[in-house]
Amino acid sequence: MILRSCFTVLVLGLVLASCSKEFASQPYANQTPETYLFLERDIALRRTTSQQHLRWWGVDQDGFVRGFVFSFDSVSWHFTAHNDSVFSLNLNAQDTTYRFFVAALDNQGNGRYDDITRWGFSEPFTDQDGDARYDLDEPFIDLGEVDPSPAALIVPIKNTPPNVSFLLKSDVPETTFTVATFQWVATDLDGDNTISAIAYALDDTTVPEKWHEIPGSLTTLTLFRNRVITSQDPLSYRNDSLTEGNHVLYLKARDVAGAYSRTIRMPDTSKTWYVKVPRSDFLIVDDYLTTDGAPQMYAALFDTLLAGRFHFGEIFDMKYGSTSIKRGNYVPPLINPTLLETFKLFRYIFWYSDNAPSVDVAISTLPDFLKAGGKILWTTGFPENETDQSNLSAFVPIDNIEPSAFATRLISRDSVRAVAGVSYPVLIRDTLGSFYSRPRGLLPKTSTRILYRMQPTTRWVGEPIVGVKDADDPSVVFLSIVLHRFGTPPNNVAALLSKVFGEEFNVQ
Repeated sequence: MILRSCFTVLVLGLVLASCSKEFASQPYANQTPETYLFLERDIALRRTTSQQHLRWWGVDQDGFVRGFVFSFDSVSWHFTAHNDSVFSLNLNAQDTTYRFFVAALDNQGNGRYDDITRWGFSEPFTDQDGDARYDLDEPFIDLGEVDPSPAALIVPIKNTPPNVSFLLKSDVPETTFTVATFQWVATDLDGDNTISAIAYALDDTTVPEKWHEIPGSLTTLTLFRNRVITSQDPLSYRNDSLTEGNHVLYLKARDVAGAYSRTIRMPDTSKTWYVKVPRSDFLIVDDYLTTDGAPQMYAALFDTLLAGRFHFGEIFDMKYGSTSIKRGNYVPPLINPTLLETFKLFRYIFWYSDNAPSVDVAISTLPDFLKAGGKILWTTGFPENETDQSNLSAFVPIDNIEPSAFATRLISRDSVRAVAGVSYPVLIRDTLGSFYSRPRGLLPKTSTRILYRMQPTTRWVGEPIVGVKDADDPSVVFLSIVLHRFGTPPNNVAALLSKVFGEEFNVQ
């Protein structure tokens, strides 16, 4: 009996001892996570570009990974919840080596929001009220233990030089006045933001002082001759030696490591472009494609007008070499700034057009030309099927043109007559055999001064308005007729030109 009791006590003691050992009162210590890179750590990559896509992952044996911290110097750390990122590594020399560190964080945080962690940043949180600060009860990522031995990778970077090429169909015209614009595309495998400068030289690349630099972010360059460049002008505006004669532009890109692209030239191969220095403040814009003697007539008239004041006037042929899908050969690819700044070289413009005027070019240039103090006489027809030209109201004193032609055609002896109180000469349709079809009337603004109306006749309704100016002291005189077709006699056209430029524009 005594023996059995002792045995029972002994067994009970063993059971109790066994239970005490199996169910310890102290939990296991938290195990830190492990971090891995998709390339074996501490193994150098081949030299490559500065754009690097790095990938990593983490494993936690007794929990889960909340996120990662990474660094390129093991001092300044950054948090991410992602398993990869694309890094743009700065190039400070031709070749550079970086060391990348990444460490996983587990879910065993301290249960409260930490405004400053051991890595120098706040724990990420959801800013529900948008006040840019953590508020109680806003969700946050409670960062736990970190991998004490971060995964590391040596990333050697080999700089690649930039590449530059002129934009397709951006060739400088074969002849320009003293304004020329160039467009290019510059790229770099290390990232286009590593292009620090664009260097250019006019004509001579052998002398270092001939090379000039502009910011690498620019994609255009506009060269002038003797223009005052102000702080209000674009950074792409530059003065250079655009003297009369043949020229070539050379261009290359430089990156932050000092590597240059190949040098390109405009025009290409052995060609040059010709720069013409204006001899006068007067420009004739020839926007007329039909061959009927218009250029010769206007040249003769202006040669003697106002005692030869416009004898040295320049001519810009808008439609030479143009087709239904292509602008003229002398029209630059960039209307603004090239053609706009070209027009601003002059103070007075006489613009004559056929029934297909270059309205888009006019709208892109003439408003700023007028703001700069310029004055213009524009005479033009309009396309037969065009019903709306309200966009001209930006600088022409009309709201629109009449939605349809007031006559099928004008015949010999039809006339344009000045309105009462206006001393403008009568203009009479010529006797040339070619048709003058589909003339249009104007719908003037309320502030417009009306100059000309068509003659009264039973062939149309009323007396359509065909000539206006923008003010008593005008900057714009606009005629919706093909002026040289009203050259009977030519002296009347000469009288009109003298009236507009001598009296209205006060040309001295």
